Amino acid sequence: MTYLEITSDLAERQLVTFHIGNDEFGADIMNVKAIVRVSEITKVPNSPHYVEGVCNLRGSVLPVIDATARLNVRKIDKEREKDSRILVVDINGKTTGVIVDKVSEVMRISTTEIEETPSIMKNANMDYLSGIVKLNNGKRLIMLLDLMKVLDIEEIEGFNLFENEATLKNKNSSSEIEKIKEEQLVSFIIDKEEYGLDIMQVKEIIRVSEIVKVPNLGEYIEGVVSLRDSILPILDLRKYFCMEDVQVTDRTRILVVDIGEFTCGLMVDKVSEVLRISRDVIQSPPNMFSKDQGDQLKGIAKLEDGKRLILLLDPVKLVESDKLLDVEKLRKNSYEQETKSIEKQLMDDEQVVTFKLANEEFAVKINYVQEINRMTKITKVPRAPYFIDGIVNLRGNIIPVMDLRKLFNLPEKEITDSNRIIIVDLQNKKTGIIVDSVTEVLRFGKKLIELPPDILCDDIDKKYIEGIGKLSDGNRMIVILNLNKVIQFH
Repeated sequence: MTYLEITSDLAERQLVTFHIGNDEFGADIMNVKAIVRVSEITKVPNSPHYVEGVCNLRGSVLPVIDATARLNVRKIDKEREKDSRILVVDINGKTTGVIVDKVSEVMRISTTEIEETPSIMKNANMDYLSGIVKLNNGKRLIMLLDLMKVLDIEEIEGFNLFENEATLKNKNSSSEIEKIKEEQLVSFIIDKEEYGLDIMQVKEIIRVSEIVKVPNLGEYIEGVVSLRDSILPILDLRKYFCMEDVQVTDRTRILVVDIGEFTCGLMVDKVSEVLRISRDVIQSPPNMFSKDQGDQLKGIAKLEDGKRLILLLDPVKLVESDKLLDVEKLRKNSYEQETKSIEKQLMDDEQVVTFKLANEEFAVKINYVQEINRMTKITKVPRAPYFIDGIVNLRGNIIPVMDLRKLFNLPEKEITDSNRIIIVDLQNKKTGIIVDSVTEVLRFGKKLIELPPDILCDDIDKKYIEGIGKLSDGNRMIVILNLNKVIQFH
């Protein structure tokens, strides 16, 4: 039995995604037994350079590999960051730990989103890649690892880092008994406190995408998101527990869990780890808790001699009675009506990427934006238009790059670390646009957009401007560009 629900649909795969260096990778969840914090590791003399050593995992010796060294990826920092985790991987009955810089999420993907590894990357040094996942129209790339080749079990085994087969077989019966006495949890943080859910109730873990507000529901229901053509209600656990509201960050995650007879998303500050604990360390909630709190808590896990406490939640009892009726209303009674309302809201809104140019704020519609890159080497092109800086090579594609400062006759400015190249796609033709800095991705009502006033013609040609977004009661003005006019040199 795997530690997360595995879909029976062969058209889908479930992955654990993680970062090694600055790149994102993924591995089939069928091979991942657990995700744990990096504990004390003992060095082993004369082992391969990528073998970090061995550590103690619930009484067993676990060989640990450093993924950055194994894949020849440059480390972000010399010291291991607090976000580093060990993926406990099982390949052909051999358990190995793989240190990665940060675990991102657990996700389901369609096999149609997986492309074959480009031929230019197929060589002896990169045969550990089994494909490339392209998400968000290619803006997010995840490299799929063939763990069998990454771990190279035979080579590691030659250094006696594994226990021998006879010992393992003798331990099988006792190991099975031990598993029965254990529980596997997904732990997460809410307002500096650590909570846990039974992993069998967690279907997947996803990033926070665009959440659409739905009127007349409880304050703790943040809204809904679209997850594989279905509507998923999102419950903000901070609001549910009456905690101070905070801004969503890159670490915020949504746990997709079963609540009674349907599925709900629980938004948390940060997913900590996947771990196994002995049932002996779980205690009942103290009597001082109210009846509601006692029902919501299955127990409290006391780890590290009581220095680390994990509050174990029961998701079935987390949202019940009148609160459950609110979510049921969204799912059943008002599904079509709310869906139409959401679709109408999306149609009435404009979503843009905003950026700075000479201390003014501009924007382009997000449906034209392919990706946003740091400045890279630009090759000059002789006799190109004055506003064309040159061309760049983007993953094998040659893309022209234009400087908006030059196009708009603004003073030239020295390139800094804040500069970005926004890659836009207009009529299947990609172009890079150099801007001073990218601000944010923003959604606001189309009714807040007005036609540009004639006075703008003195500074920027009016033909380049589609409209002016007036936000914060007119205190924030965003110039929305007409890309059809800006990019007219094709």
